[in-house]
Amino acid sequence: MKPLVLAASARKDQDSLLRELFPVSRYEPCVLVSSAASARQLLASRNFSLVVIFTPLADEYGIRTAAQIASSFDMDVLLFVPADKFDQAAYTVRETSVFVLSLPVNRQTAWQAVSVVEKARTQIRQIQRQLIRSRDKYKELQVVSRCKLLLMENYRWSEEKAHRYIEKTAMDHSTSKVMVARILLDKMQARA
Repeated sequence: MKPLVLAASARKDQDSLLRELFPVSRYEPCVLVSSAASARQLLASRNFSLVVIFTPLADEYGIRTAAQIASSFDMDVLLFVPADKFDQAAYTVRETSVFVLSLPVNRQTAWQAVSVVEKARTQIRQIQRQLIRSRDKYKELQVVSRCKLLLMENYRWSEEKAHRYIEKTAMDHSTSKVMVARILLDKMQARA
């Protein structure tokens, strides 16, 4: 599935830049709105890969909206602002995933910004997946450790013997240690 981009601009002269940055060969056709309110409404109902905002918008300037979208929807935002507003915009969105570019912008710089945003999002997703795997592994270790503790307590086994018992039972039944630990915990808790 191709990425979908939401573009917010009160001016219609950004169409050619958007077509160059997000060609239909790689992206779904951009969804274009003119106001922050319309952008928020669409974000609530559809999944977008990226939001592009050209300030000022029809109903507000757009800098704070960019920051709100980035934090509320966990989404990258590419914000185009006039050169005289660049410092203010960069300062306002400094702690968010909003990338600020000043207008006028050359096509090469804009394309590089899109590339950086996409790369950053890919790396963030990889790190999030690693964190989820690590958290799951930690939870499994907690279950096995808890089971070992109860085996040591209930049967007066050493930690080594409890560990070997869980490991051998897992091998004998072609299952994981955490599955064995859960079953043993259920049995020990049922007896208690």
